[in-house]
Amino acid sequence: MKASNQKVILIGLGGCSSSGKSTIAKIANSLITNSVLIHQDDFFKHDNEIPINSKYNIQDWDTPDAIDFDLFKQELISIKKDGKIKTELIHNDNVEDPFKKFSLPYGFINSISSKFNKIIEAQQTTSKCELKIVIVEGFMLYNDPNIAKLFDISLLVRSSYNTLKERRAGRPGYQTLDSYWVDPPYYFDEFVYKSYADTHSYLFINSDVESGMLKPEFKDTIFLFDNNNDTKIEDAVSWIFDAVAKSLN
Repeated sequence: MKASNQKVILIGLGGCSSSGKSTIAKIANSLITNSVLIHQDDFFKHDNEIPINSKYNIQDWDTPDAIDFDLFKQELISIKKDGKIKTELIHNDNVEDPFKKFSLPYGFINSISSKFNKIIEAQQTTSKCELKIVIVEGFMLYNDPNIAKLFDISLLVRSSYNTLKERRAGRPGYQTLDSYWVDPPYYFDEFVYKSYADTHSYLFINSDVESGMLKPEFKDTIFLFDNNNDTKIEDAVSWIFDAVAKSLN
Protein backbone atom coordinates (compact mmCIF):
# COMPACT_ATOMS: atom_id res chain seq x y z
CA MET A 1 0.00 0.00 0.00
CA LYS A 2 1.07 3.60 -0.49
CA ALA A 3 2.67 5.07 2.57
CA SER A 4 0.41 7.59 4.24
CA ASN A 5 3.07 10.26 3.75
CA GLN A 6 3.45 9.71 0.00
CA LYS A 7 1.77 11.79 -2.70
CA VAL A 8 1.80 10.77 -6.36
CA ILE A 9 1.96 13.49 -9.03
CA LEU A 10 0.80 12.14 -12.39
CA ILE A 11 2.20 14.03 -15.38
CA GLY A 12 0.67 13.36 -18.80
CA LEU A 13 2.90 14.08 -21.81
CA GLY A 14 0.92 13.61 -25.03
CA GLY A 15 1.50 14.21 -28.71
CA CYS A 16 1.46 12.61 -32.13
CA SER A 17 3.86 9.80 -32.93
CA SER A 18 7.27 11.32 -33.78
CA SER A 19 6.52 14.60 -32.01
CA GLY A 20 9.47 13.99 -29.68
CA LYS A 21 7.41 13.30 -26.58
CA SER A 22 9.22 10.04 -25.72
CA THR A 23 12.62 11.74 -25.85
CA ILE A 24 11.46 14.69 -23.75
CA ALA A 25 9.83 12.34 -21.23
CA LYS A 26 12.98 10.22 -21.00
CA ILE A 27 15.14 13.26 -20.28
CA ALA A 28 12.72 14.59 -17.66
CA ASN A 29 12.62 11.18 -16.01
CA SER A 30 16.42 11.15 -15.85
CA LEU A 31 16.56 14.60 -14.25
CA ILE A 32 13.85 14.23 -11.61
CA THR A 33 14.72 12.25 -8.50
CA ASN A 34 12.20 9.57 -7.49
CA SER A 35 10.38 9.70 -10.83
CA VAL A 36 9.00 6.88 -12.98
CA LEU A 37 8.33 6.84 -16.71
CA ILE A 38 5.42 4.95 -18.28
CA HIS A 39 4.89 4.61 -22.04
CA GLN A 40 1.32 4.23 -23.26
CA ASP A 41 2.71 1.84 -25.89
CA ASP A 42 2.88 -0.77 -23.12
CA PHE A 43 -0.91 -0.80 -23.14
CA PHE A 44 -1.37 -1.78 -26.76
CA LYS A 45 -3.46 -4.89 -27.17
CA HIS A 46 -1.80 -8.09 -28.34
CA ASP A 47 -1.10 -8.33 -32.06
CA ASN A 48 -4.03 -10.63 -32.77
CA GLU A 49 -6.43 -8.14 -31.12
CA ILE A 50 -5.41 -5.08 -33.14
CA PRO A 51 -8.34 -3.94 -35.36
CA ILE A 52 -8.09 -4.50 -39.10
CA ASN A 53 -8.74 -1.49 -41.31
CA SER A 54 -11.33 -2.51 -43.88
CA LYS A 55 -10.06 -0.16 -46.60
CA TYR A 56 -6.44 -1.31 -46.57
CA ASN A 57 -6.91 -4.70 -44.93
CA ILE A 58 -4.05 -4.11 -42.47
CA GLN A 59 -3.80 -3.67 -38.72
CA ASP A 60 -4.59 -0.19 -37.47
CA TRP A 61 -2.24 0.57 -34.58
CA ASP A 62 -3.38 4.19 -34.39
CA THR A 63 -7.05 3.76 -33.64
CA PRO A 64 -8.15 4.14 -29.99
CA ASP A 65 -9.38 0.55 -30.22
CA ALA A 66 -5.77 -0.65 -30.47
CA ILE A 67 -5.14 0.45 -26.87
CA ASP A 68 -6.45 -1.44 -23.86
CA PHE A 69 -7.89 1.69 -22.27
CA ASP A 70 -9.58 -0.25 -19.48
CA LEU A 71 -6.22 -1.59 -18.33
CA PHE A 72 -4.56 1.80 -18.89
CA LYS A 73 -7.15 3.60 -16.77
CA GLN A 74 -7.00 0.96 -14.03
CA GLU A 75 -3.20 1.29 -13.94
CA LEU A 76 -3.32 5.08 -13.61
CA ILE A 77 -5.94 4.92 -10.85
CA SER A 78 -3.89 2.26 -9.06
CA ILE A 79 -0.70 4.31 -9.32
CA LYS A 80 -2.40 7.37 -7.84
CA LYS A 81 -3.72 5.22 -5.02
CA ASP A 82 -0.64 3.29 -3.93
CA GLY A 83 2.25 4.54 -6.09
CA LYS A 84 2.96 1.08 -7.49
CA ILE A 85 3.14 0.02 -11.14
CA LYS A 86 1.63 -3.36 -11.93
CA THR A 87 1.97 -3.54 -15.73
CA GLU A 88 5.20 -4.88 -17.25
CA LEU A 89 6.92 -1.91 -18.90
CA ILE A 90 8.74 -3.38 -21.89
CA HIS A 91 9.13 -0.12 -23.81
CA ASN A 92 11.38 1.62 -21.30
CA ASP A 93 14.30 -0.41 -22.63
CA ASN A 94 13.36 0.21 -26.28
CA VAL A 95 13.53 4.01 -26.19
CA GLU A 96 16.87 5.40 -27.35
CA ASP A 97 18.99 7.04 -24.66
CA PRO A 98 18.42 10.76 -25.38
CA PHE A 99 21.76 11.72 -23.84
CA LYS A 100 23.50 9.73 -26.57
CA LYS A 101 21.44 11.41 -29.27
CA PHE A 102 21.73 14.97 -27.96
CA SER A 103 24.85 16.61 -26.60
CA LEU A 104 23.28 18.47 -23.73
CA PRO A 105 25.75 20.71 -21.87
CA TYR A 106 26.64 19.32 -18.47
CA GLY A 107 26.03 22.67 -16.82
CA PHE A 108 22.53 22.85 -18.29
CA ILE A 109 21.66 19.31 -17.19
CA ASN A 110 22.98 19.92 -13.68
CA SER A 111 21.14 23.24 -13.38
CA ILE A 112 17.76 21.92 -14.54
CA SER A 113 18.04 18.78 -12.42
CA SER A 114 18.88 20.87 -9.37
CA LYS A 115 15.93 23.20 -10.02
CA PHE A 116 13.54 20.28 -10.52
CA ASN A 117 14.54 18.64 -7.29
CA LYS A 118 14.57 21.83 -5.23
CA ILE A 119 10.95 22.43 -6.19
CA ILE A 120 10.04 18.88 -5.25
CA GLU A 121 11.93 19.12 -1.95
CA ALA A 122 10.15 22.36 -1.13
CA GLN A 123 6.79 20.75 -1.85
CA GLN A 124 7.67 17.80 0.34
CA THR A 125 8.64 20.10 3.18
CA THR A 126 5.42 22.11 2.86
CA SER A 127 3.10 19.11 2.51
CA LYS A 128 5.11 16.91 4.90
CA CYS A 129 4.87 13.99 2.50
CA GLU A 130 7.10 12.35 -0.06
CA LEU A 131 6.38 13.26 -3.69
CA LYS A 132 6.57 10.56 -6.32
CA ILE A 133 6.56 11.85 -9.88
CA VAL A 134 5.06 9.53 -12.50
CA ILE A 135 5.48 10.67 -16.12
CA VAL A 136 3.07 9.06 -18.59
CA GLU A 137 3.80 9.64 -22.27
CA GLY A 138 1.59 8.56 -25.12
CA PHE A 139 0.04 9.38 -28.47
CA MET A 140 -3.52 9.17 -27.17
CA LEU A 141 -3.70 10.51 -23.61
CA TYR A 142 -6.43 13.11 -23.97
CA ASN A 143 -9.07 11.56 -26.23
CA ASP A 144 -10.90 10.07 -23.24
CA PRO A 145 -12.00 12.79 -20.75
CA ASN A 146 -12.21 10.25 -17.91
CA ILE A 147 -8.54 9.41 -18.39
CA ALA A 148 -7.40 12.96 -19.14
CA LYS A 149 -8.74 14.20 -15.80
CA LEU A 150 -6.51 11.75 -13.90
CA PHE A 151 -3.40 13.77 -14.74
CA ASP A 152 -2.28 16.40 -12.26
CA ILE A 153 -0.21 18.12 -14.97
CA SER A 154 -1.14 17.87 -18.66
CA LEU A 155 1.51 18.50 -21.31
CA LEU A 156 1.13 18.37 -25.09
CA VAL A 157 3.94 18.35 -27.66
CA ARG A 158 2.94 19.59 -31.11
CA SER A 159 4.93 19.25 -34.32
CA SER A 160 4.06 20.23 -37.86
CA TYR A 161 2.80 17.70 -40.40
CA ASN A 162 6.06 17.88 -42.37
CA THR A 163 8.20 17.39 -39.27
CA LEU A 164 6.14 14.43 -38.09
CA LYS A 165 6.17 12.74 -41.49
CA GLU A 166 9.93 13.15 -41.93
CA ARG A 167 10.68 11.78 -38.47
CA ARG A 168 8.28 8.85 -38.81
CA ALA A 169 9.79 7.91 -42.19
CA GLY A 170 13.22 7.78 -40.53
CA ARG A 171 12.19 5.06 -38.09
CA PRO A 172 12.80 1.41 -39.03
CA GLY A 173 9.76 0.09 -37.15
CA TYR A 174 8.15 -0.50 -33.77
CA GLN A 175 8.31 -3.23 -31.16
CA THR A 176 4.86 -4.62 -30.35
CA LEU A 177 3.90 -6.93 -27.49
CA ASP A 178 4.37 -9.95 -29.74
CA SER A 179 6.38 -8.96 -32.82
CA TYR A 180 7.62 -5.98 -34.83
CA TRP A 181 5.67 -3.51 -36.98
CA VAL A 182 6.97 -1.74 -40.09
CA ASP A 183 4.87 1.03 -41.70
CA PRO A 184 3.54 0.52 -45.23
CA PRO A 185 4.33 3.56 -47.45
CA TYR A 186 0.92 5.19 -46.97
CA TYR A 187 0.61 4.51 -43.24
CA PHE A 188 1.59 7.92 -41.88
CA ASP A 189 -0.98 9.90 -43.87
CA GLU A 190 -3.85 7.44 -43.74
CA PHE A 191 -3.41 6.20 -40.18
CA VAL A 192 -0.94 8.07 -37.94
CA TYR A 193 -1.68 11.69 -38.82
CA LYS A 194 -5.36 11.12 -39.55
CA SER A 195 -5.91 9.52 -36.14
CA TYR A 196 -3.92 12.25 -34.40
CA ALA A 197 -5.99 14.97 -36.07
CA ASP A 198 -9.27 13.17 -35.35
CA THR A 199 -8.52 12.68 -31.64
CA HIS A 200 -6.87 16.06 -30.94
CA SER A 201 -8.78 18.52 -33.13
CA TYR A 202 -11.22 19.32 -30.31
CA LEU A 203 -8.37 20.99 -28.42
CA PHE A 204 -7.56 23.53 -31.13
CA ILE A 205 -9.28 26.61 -32.51
CA ASN A 206 -11.24 25.73 -35.66
CA SER A 207 -10.22 22.10 -35.04
CA ASP A 208 -6.91 22.96 -36.73
CA VAL A 209 -4.11 20.85 -35.24
CA GLU A 210 -1.60 22.57 -37.55
CA SER A 211 -2.32 26.03 -36.16
CA GLY A 212 -0.98 25.22 -32.71
CA MET A 213 -3.59 27.50 -31.13
CA LEU A 214 -5.40 25.91 -28.22
CA LYS A 215 -9.01 26.84 -27.56
CA PRO A 216 -9.35 29.31 -24.64
CA GLU A 217 -10.86 26.67 -22.36
CA PHE A 218 -7.71 24.53 -22.60
CA LYS A 219 -5.05 27.23 -22.28
CA ASP A 220 -5.06 27.06 -18.49
CA THR A 221 -5.19 23.27 -18.24
CA ILE A 222 -2.78 22.07 -20.94
CA PHE A 223 0.82 23.21 -21.40
CA LEU A 224 1.61 23.24 -25.14
CA PHE A 225 5.05 23.08 -26.75
CA ASP A 226 5.96 23.29 -30.45
CA ASN A 227 8.77 20.85 -31.20
CA ASN A 228 9.93 21.01 -34.81
CA ASN A 229 13.26 20.15 -36.41
CA ASP A 230 14.75 23.55 -35.61
CA THR A 231 13.73 23.38 -31.93
CA LYS A 232 16.55 23.08 -29.41
CA ILE A 233 16.27 20.16 -27.00
CA GLU A 234 17.26 22.55 -24.20
CA ASP A 235 14.09 24.54 -24.91
CA ALA A 236 11.97 21.39 -24.61
CA VAL A 237 13.54 20.47 -21.28
CA SER A 238 13.14 24.03 -19.99
CA TRP A 239 9.48 23.92 -21.03
CA ILE A 240 8.91 20.77 -18.96
CA PHE A 241 10.59 22.38 -15.98
CA ASP A 242 8.53 25.58 -16.28
CA ALA A 243 5.28 23.59 -16.53
CA VAL A 244 6.08 21.46 -13.50
CA ALA A 245 7.30 24.47 -11.52
CA LYS A 246 4.17 26.48 -12.30
CA SER A 247 1.91 23.56 -11.39
CA LEU A 248 3.62 22.64 -8.13
CA ASN A 249 4.28 26.14 -6.82
